[in-house]
Amino acid sequence: MELFGVLAAASVVVQVIAWSVLGLLLPAFWLWMLIDAALREEWEYPGGTSTSNNKLVWILLIVFVNIMAAPYFFMVHAKIKRGTMARPAAGGATVVS
Repeated sequence: MELFGVLAAASVVVQVIAWSVLGLLLPAFWLWMLIDAALREEWEYPGGTSTSNNKLVWILLIVFVNIMAAPYFFMVHAKIKRGTMARPAAGGATVVS
């Protein structure tokens, strides 16, 4: 009977620790993705141009729908690292040689 009590107490302790860590990490992750979205240039978003509104849309989604930080991580942050893309030509014109 004592073993059952020890296992039950250990399970409660593990859950409290897990939820506490998760409660601290999720707001930090949300803030990290919000800062990344704000600092990223408009043309650095997948499919974005210098005149698209991808940056604004992602910032608003992350701010008002907190869970959107996770899709942003996989759809934008993980695909294209900030500052690694070359700026497109002015006017969006393509150069054919």
